[in-house]
Amino acid sequence: MRFDRIFVSEDIDSNNLGVTTMLKSFGYTNIGHSQYCDEALLKLKRAILDGMPFGLLITDLSFNDARNKKKLQNGQELIRAIKEFYPEIKIVVFSVEDDHNTIKSLFEDQKIDGYVCKGLNGLKELQNSIEAIANNETYTCPIATVALQQKNTLELNDYDQKLLSLLAIGYKQNEISILLKEDGISPNSIRSIEANISKLKDYFDATNTTHLVYIASSMGLI
Repeated sequence: MRFDRIFVSEDIDSNNLGVTTMLKSFGYTNIGHSQYCDEALLKLKRAILDGMPFGLLITDLSFNDARNKKKLQNGQELIRAIKEFYPEIKIVVFSVEDDHNTIKSLFEDQKIDGYVCKGLNGLKELQNSIEAIANNETYTCPIATVALQQKNTLELNDYDQKLLSLLAIGYKQNEISILLKEDGISPNSIRSIEANISKLKDYFDATNTTHLVYIASSMGLI
């Protein structure tokens, strides 16, 4: 399946341009847009009444709307309102928010189909989410996946953070072993370093070391 019409609800021009450009590069031409939640809901409803509903809504959660008279305060309220009117619409949230409770609630209560965090590789992840949702699958980017698994950065100790920092710089395991020995940090054997890196990959659900560094960096750990 491929979406015929996609609506983007995003108040920041640069973000909207990035999303729209990405969509057009993959052949999507029927793209609606609004910078305000109230206006977005009206346009979405009008399209439904005209018999040309948007199949997918891409929306942020936070909106800077200076107008005093507004019914919908944020993306969550927009999602709730359009779902009540047209439950068939597919929804992917594209936001900087990575709070576990927020993401979990959106999937369980609002029945969204995808969640992508803005930032490094955000547009690529958004593309992946559209492809997955078009195939009736749900999708979460790596950061959202970690958040849903209730991974708490405070659980990381100094040793874990040291390993992540050295991996991010580009050091190999044998080089990390030498550096840890020089700093008097243990465990510092190559085997123990390998075991701890494996633990971190499991902890963050990372497929490889590069993926691990990407997730840790996106979460502000390094």
